[in-house]
Amino acid sequence: MNILIVDDKPENLYLLRVLLGSKGYGVTEASNGTEALERAHETPPGLIISDILMPVMDGFALCRAWKEDAQLTSIPFIFYTATYTEPKDEEFALSLGADRFLVKPQEGKVLLDEVERALLIGEQAGKRSNHTTATLTKVSAEVSEQDFYRQYNARLVNKLEDKLEEIAQKNRALAAREQSLCEANARLEERVAQRTRELEAANEELEAFNYSVSHDLRAPLRRVEGFSQALREECEGQLSEQGQDHLRRIGKAVGYMGELIDGMLELSRLNHGELLREIISLSAMADAVSAKLREAEPAREVSICIQSNIVMTGDRRLLGIILDNLLENAWKFTAKTAQARIEFGVTERDGETVYFVADNGAGFDMAYAGKLFKAFQRLHFSQEFPGIGIGLASVARCIRRLGGRIWVESEPEKGATFYFTC
Repeated sequence: MNILIVDDKPENLYLLRVLLGSKGYGVTEASNGTEALERAHETPPGLIISDILMPVMDGFALCRAWKEDAQLTSIPFIFYTATYTEPKDEEFALSLGADRFLVKPQEGKVLLDEVERALLIGEQAGKRSNHTTATLTKVSAEVSEQDFYRQYNARLVNKLEDKLEEIAQKNRALAAREQSLCEANARLEERVAQRTRELEAANEELEAFNYSVSHDLRAPLRRVEGFSQALREECEGQLSEQGQDHLRRIGKAVGYMGELIDGMLELSRLNHGELLREIISLSAMADAVSAKLREAEPAREVSICIQSNIVMTGDRRLLGIILDNLLENAWKFTAKTAQARIEFGVTERDGETVYFVADNGAGFDMAYAGKLFKAFQRLHFSQEFPGIGIGLASVARCIRRLGGRIWVESEPEKGATFYFTC
């Protein structure tokens, strides 16, 4: 059994084709009423299922023409629509001679049951010899030409009014959303302006704090250092060994405090200053850092492997701080490692360019990795590896300013690899 399905939406045709095909029905498709009549005259179907709202010739006009055609009038006609859903629409459709009026969407079983009933009625009606004449008379009696166009126009006007009201509602909703969006944007702009003012105020406070740290804290330190030196010079012969040790400890503490102050100032300065981007050879920069490290400790034997031709665009000052600290960090933590090795290179991960500094030094437990990039946090005792815990914090701030990220992989006594992007 072949069924003609008529709809201007390909997705609707597809759903009907799959559903009917699952029950073994053959399917012919048309996208409007005119095309449907042509298909039906070429190969008369056992049933037609038609939408109403379509271009060229809609479903109402198709049904009227179908039922007035002597070759097609006995073939059952089912309307399947999502647009014309009111009782008056169904009444008008049935007055044209339609056998069924179904509103989309229907469950597959329900639609197939309606198809089977319509086919059964069509078979029974086809056995009656006077069926064609009776149908034509019925259609002619129920819907005259003038009455058809009156009701047809009424249905169209009604749908047009509904559509206009729907569009008006959508426009009102859109206008309301646009107004809400404008108000939200205005509030957002005000919040951004407020945050900017707060940030500027915070920066001013930070600069004032830096000034205080630089001057107010250094002054008493200088006095402590001066009096300690005076005491050492004036009372050197009178102090016991223990007293001299106390003076050495005071001097060492003063020096450490000075380093902490320098570190705090350095960290604060990393948040300021204009970024000057230029093409930079990281390989050459790393070579210069390694040369400086070897010059400072010429007795050390360390294998330093620097990948050649690593070039990128970035701020020279910040990139210099990054490489200085990462390579110095690797140099420091390989101090107690036999056959020490340090490597700087570039690789690719998930399509992203990633730079790395690796060493085979002391390493650390990854459970404490969260503390690593915070200021003044250390994972080793200063007696083992000297430092104040500012280098990696500086690296992290530089990389954030360059829009990148940094992470590390390490194991105790197996070294560490620092990865970063810029």
